[in-house]
Amino acid sequence: MDNPQGLGTGEYPKLTSKQKALTPIERLADDKIHGIVLAHLNKRLTISEEAMNRFYSRWRVSELKYQAYINLPDWEKELKRLSNKGDPAKCVNITVPYSFSVLNTIVTYLVHTFCGRQPMFPVTADKSEYIKGAQMMETVLQYNCNHTRMIKHLFQFLNDACMYGVGVMRVQWKVEKKLRTQWIETSSLGFGGISLGPKSWTKNRKERTVFEGNEVCAIDPFMFFPDPRVPMCEVNTRGEFVFWKDFLGKHDILSMERDGTFKYTSKASPMPSDWATSFGASLSARGIISQGDSAAGIDTIYAGRTDVYETIQGTCTIIPAELGLGEEDYPVKYLFTWLNKNRIVQAERLDYDHDQHPVVVTEPYSMGYGFGQPGIVDYMAPLQDLMSWLINSHMDNVKTMLNNMWLVDPSRVELQDLKQSGPGKLIRLKRAAYGTDVNAAVRQLQVSDVTGGHIQDFELIMRLADMLASVNDNLKGLQSSGGRKTATEVRTSSEAGASRLASLATKISAQGITNLTEQMTMNLQQFLSDEFYLDITGKDGIQDGIKITPRMLVGDFNYPVHDGTLPMDKIAMVDVWKQIFQAVAADPAMRQQFNVVGIFSYLAKLGGAKNIEEFKVQAAPDDAVLAAAEAGNAVPLQDAGNLPGVIPTPGDRLAGAI
Repeated sequence: MDNPQGLGTGEYPKLTSKQKALTPIERLADDKIHGIVLAHLNKRLTISEEAMNRFYSRWRVSELKYQAYINLPDWEKELKRLSNKGDPAKCVNITVPYSFSVLNTIVTYLVHTFCGRQPMFPVTADKSEYIKGAQMMETVLQYNCNHTRMIKHLFQFLNDACMYGVGVMRVQWKVEKKLRTQWIETSSLGFGGISLGPKSWTKNRKERTVFEGNEVCAIDPFMFFPDPRVPMCEVNTRGEFVFWKDFLGKHDILSMERDGTFKYTSKASPMPSDWATSFGASLSARGIISQGDSAAGIDTIYAGRTDVYETIQGTCTIIPAELGLGEEDYPVKYLFTWLNKNRIVQAERLDYDHDQHPVVVTEPYSMGYGFGQPGIVDYMAPLQDLMSWLINSHMDNVKTMLNNMWLVDPSRVELQDLKQSGPGKLIRLKRAAYGTDVNAAVRQLQVSDVTGGHIQDFELIMRLADMLASVNDNLKGLQSSGGRKTATEVRTSSEAGASRLASLATKISAQGITNLTEQMTMNLQQFLSDEFYLDITGKDGIQDGIKITPRMLVGDFNYPVHDGTLPMDKIAMVDVWKQIFQAVAADPAMRQQFNVVGIFSYLAKLGGAKNIEEFKVQAAPDDAVLAAAEAGNAVPLQDAGNLPGVIPTPGDRLAGAI
């Protein structure tokens, strides 16, 4: 670590007894201590900015490939404008959007793999006393996912991982308080507290806690600045620091200062003049097709503006005594936020049980050692360029053939007739050429199609690219050629094509999803309040008549790596259970061992009939059975074991023992 005051000599900043009683952020009111800490943070931010800046040009190219961007010359833009007035549009060269197709196919598979099951985040335990707690923890994690709509952030996380080669998500604990309308019962009370008259209700609004839990959001790779001395996918456990940027309006800053999150925001100087050189998102090409911003509101930001702040936040491992922030002389993780690179407004110890930086990073195409890895679009780019060239060269050749190039003797032919557009030209000879051979005056040049095989070559290159990207027609949602396919053939082909994507999903799970599950689980164990949880669980918090409380979520859990396979297809499951139902219904011996009605109800619900129970009828007792019961010749089945001469079955003995 840096030593602005001579580390290694034991010369720490001298603090007065009054300063020792202050919080870390309050100590930063001292300009000397603030300058030391700010220099410490900005130095690390600069190191990371320089390292990340090397990737931006490659990421920008990937974004252009993904969007199939065409840089039209000025004259083509003019023709495009004229086409809106009814003029025919020119045929221009195109970029085949192959990267878009492949990336979306892979991301669709990954999202379906991780989000197609509930609970989304499995938790297990080795010790028997923690198994029940692990099951309850899965319920709470699923509640967090549903409340925060985590799937949209997980989708962006996976999309970034394939596009840029790195996907990042941030995990933080959130307590959300909002005004809620409630009804209160009121009534007039008489003598002795006895209610008199009808009850009445009044409505009012009251602030209450509406959510406590993990908030997960994706971080733009252009705004992510990790420690470059370790692989990105390991920065949350091995890195010294992790920072991320955002641009917040003054209203956001003041709101956070009001609730106590920030302090001393008024001391922040305006945005520096060189802010654009360090702002990675300004180099992104995401908005080039839509003509929008690569990052929301970036066009409204400029140097010297006082109502927008370049906000850098992150965690850094420091020795507080060295920087004058605390008494600890050993490494501790701190959460910092500073504005416009000149004012620290948040400094607090990050005392999390999981002891990680609150981010998860995946590099699915990583080679495992370096800092920064390619994405699938980088591998696809040369093949996409080749496919685009094959299509465009063929179209250029076709346009050449359609242009009808002529060899003309201008002394014998009226050139204005040749220049007329449209079919059915009437070409006049000049008077001096009357009676001469027409072929000698006008002759069409013969142009051969030398690109006739380019379409076949295009299909060959696309198949090669599909093999490289581990996708096939079935995964793309296309029916492959070769006649009608059975459901089994389609499923087998899809499973074979998905085997490599399954290994990719397993790697993403090992790098990021398991860390995410661990951080969320430990945050729930550490911060979840008993009162709030009992208030929001409702019927889902009841299992076997016991309410789930935070005290029941404590335990040492395991976070298994996902196997990468897709969830079981419900249609295939319906077919399986249909065969089981038919086999049980047709065999009397099987009917004695299995509940036919129960199997039928499960089969119906699996097929989507959720209200099948509404159609059940209460069977009336048979007349003969009623008559036998009245005569004393029949007893209820549960009492049969008590009759003389009747040998109880093992099930009867067990029921009697209970």
